[in-house]
Amino acid sequence: MLFLVNALALFIFFNLFFVIAQLKKNNGIADMAWGLGFIVVAITSLIYQGDYSIQAIAVTALVLLWGLRLFFYIGLRNWSKPEDFRYVEMRKKWKTNVKIKAYFIVFMLQMSFLYVISLPIQLVNLVRVDIDMTGYVIVLVGVILWLIGFYFEAVGDQQLKNFKKNPENKGKILSTGLWKYTRHPNYFGEALMWWAVWVVSMSSLSLIPLYGIVGPIFITYLLLFVSGVPLLEKKYKNNEAFQAYAKKTSIFFPLPPKK
Repeated sequence: MLFLVNALALFIFFNLFFVIAQLKKNNGIADMAWGLGFIVVAITSLIYQGDYSIQAIAVTALVLLWGLRLFFYIGLRNWSKPEDFRYVEMRKKWKTNVKIKAYFIVFMLQMSFLYVISLPIQLVNLVRVDIDMTGYVIVLVGVILWLIGFYFEAVGDQQLKNFKKNPENKGKILSTGLWKYTRHPNYFGEALMWWAVWVVSMSSLSLIPLYGIVGPIFITYLLLFVSGVPLLEKKYKNNEAFQAYAKKTSIFFPLPPKK
């Protein structure tokens, strides 16, 4: 029943954001819905199951911090700006029935992806088990991993924002700070945080949360091969400065730069 309740909550939530996007004529609003959607799942799962165990509360707290930060970061950046280039290209490609295609290909597809990725959140609430000392250690490890991921995503985003604010950096490529060790510190951080959430969910030492590994595997796959890294790498494929930067900087996992 929990899975059905979450599916219904997400369906209502994404339909609401679809309407807002059409009113603003900006399908980039879907990006704002991404972080909040996970919060919807976390809060709905926690309240519906009524299991306020340490692992369930920890996962909910981590998702709240991540989701709210992402919402405000993207919201403040995109709310009054023109539609993101990705969605502009989609409109050009679709040509006809743009709203219907946006509904299914952008909003409903994103809702489906979110539902799969959120499996660790749902499963940690589904399993009602009191954890022992080993479980507390696993929760601690998960939280530490999450904090590392959060650092890479939040600090990486802020460093990029500060870099773009400086007019002297126009046309240049950020290659300092976290961007010295990975070309996509924010995407690496996001993937790590979802692996961390899954680790926390495993603190019950039961079999059911193990299936939630589908979530971090799926988000890592999307970031590495579909909607994250590939789109930006393609955007800068003809940029000589970026290609020089790429030759010495790891594409995803943080590593010392090549000399």
